Amino acid sequence: MQHPLNQSANPGLAPFDISDYKGNRGKNFYEEDRVLQTLVEKYSQGYDSTHKKAMLNHLTGYGALVGGVLDELTDASHKEGKYGELVKYDRTGNRIDQIVYSNEQKLSRKISYDYGIVNLNYHSSWKHPFTDLHRYALAYLANQNGEGGVTCPLAMTEGMIKVLEAIGTPEQKEKFLPLVAGEGSSSHFMAGQYVTEKVGGSNVSANRTVARKQENGKWILTGEKWFCSNPGDLWVTTARVEDTNTIGLFLVPRIKDDGKLNGHHILRKKDIIGSRGKLTVEIIYDGVEAEALGRPTHGIVNLIKYVIGISRLHVSLAASGISRRGWMEGYEYAKFRTAYGSKILEFPSLLKQLSDQRIKHTAMLASVFRHVHTPESLKLAGEVLAPLLKYKCSAISTEITYNSILVLGGNGIVGDFSALPRLHNDSIINETWEGTHLLLSEHVLRGFKREKVAKAFFKYVEELTDTKSPVTETIVAKSKLLQGILDNSNSEELDLNRIYISDLAFETFALAALSDVSGTKAPNVKNDLSIFRDGYLDLVNSSMGFAKKDSFSGDMERLKSVIHF
Repeated sequence: MQHPLNQSANPGLAPFDISDYKGNRGKNFYEEDRVLQTLVEKYSQGYDSTHKKAMLNHLTGYGALVGGVLDELTDASHKEGKYGELVKYDRTGNRIDQIVYSNEQKLSRKISYDYGIVNLNYHSSWKHPFTDLHRYALAYLANQNGEGGVTCPLAMTEGMIKVLEAIGTPEQKEKFLPLVAGEGSSSHFMAGQYVTEKVGGSNVSANRTVARKQENGKWILTGEKWFCSNPGDLWVTTARVEDTNTIGLFLVPRIKDDGKLNGHHILRKKDIIGSRGKLTVEIIYDGVEAEALGRPTHGIVNLIKYVIGISRLHVSLAASGISRRGWMEGYEYAKFRTAYGSKILEFPSLLKQLSDQRIKHTAMLASVFRHVHTPESLKLAGEVLAPLLKYKCSAISTEITYNSILVLGGNGIVGDFSALPRLHNDSIINETWEGTHLLLSEHVLRGFKREKVAKAFFKYVEELTDTKSPVTETIVAKSKLLQGILDNSNSEELDLNRIYISDLAFETFALAALSDVSGTKAPNVKNDLSIFRDGYLDLVNSSMGFAKKDSFSGDMERLKSVIHF
């Protein structure tokens, strides 16, 4: 048997259908995302023209960074040997317990921090309000590269900034805000969150770490923390005030004023399934010097309001960004890949899958930005929406990233072919971070059991709904069904069905949120999400089952309109 000496004659080396496939790198992720552009247009209608132009330029600039150099750096920092490492001692044997990141990871953090995605209001060159719309659009874009060591630290750094601004003493603000928010600070997203203990999990009231007040007003903490996310320069933590059942909230710098390591020992980094661009560690507190954040008696309340609440919102944004990128990877690949003589994008089954996934993603993204822009008079609805959106967004994200992997087949599980394996693992992390589905659905139910909260939720849905919209009848029916279940079920029935109740509440709110950016309520003719509103209505009413030919899901042209929007 003769073998060709000229490799160009080898059929295995000939070009094939994805030879020119480059994925999504190099694209501007803001310019590619018409749904995000629509939401930005909707919620910036009251901005003056100078402010709006500056915000759009800033978002567009970050979209280019995310699709370009930040995508490259995220890939490079997620290789073996590039993850952060724990260095316990310096060269002379002094304990330093320092986390050392690769240059790629540090540069990625620096670029995003210096761009102002968490602290633009502290930039001297920015002359406008740094609104939640702007802030969370940036966070959503950042998450389209996966966790990357940036977005989880981003969430905790924003939480640190917010808690210092809200309840920090003047001395704490003067000392620590320049570190975590200051323009030109060398601490790039290095605020951490150390709450969970072995005994408690999400049950913070079970904390065993003890806080003892000193004569100088500071506190000494002794105990352990089981999940310490983003070990760095400054962190918030919880501890039980000595001889009480009070859980206080405390502020801890890694290095004390005298330059010595604050009394803690990092035991090890955790080998977790995702979110590996930043470390999660276990720590022993052996006389940690801390400062109270707010009144110790308000520790749990402040933790939920400023730390957990912001983290849950960021998980919802992270899930939305991760799944958006996951969908982009599946869609882009489907335009290239050929099977049995046709592009796989032409297969009706894949067309429907891609359409369904994008519709679900748009439903959750519209819901998150609607939640961010809840009017003050209905803020109580957030007690349902915050846990509800964290649960549903993280669950939908894992579904989308999983299905996108399957679009790529064998290539989908290869880490250097696309970002999908990293995105999927990070989605799973999001499902556990800040509460599992069963815990969050319990929080949803707890919110509904408060009459004022339930009234605010249903009033919000009613105000969002366009009465001329085709979704109105379904929204009204689902609202009545949900209200009836809450009013007429006993406690055991409610607890048994809290996932069902949460799913029903999400469908109701998502339909209303989509109604609010569609048809007559769309910001303009170009930015109209009616196609997604109608598609989600069909998915909800069909229970995401059999697609009949005369339905939205059975109409090939409408499915194409969704995926090419």
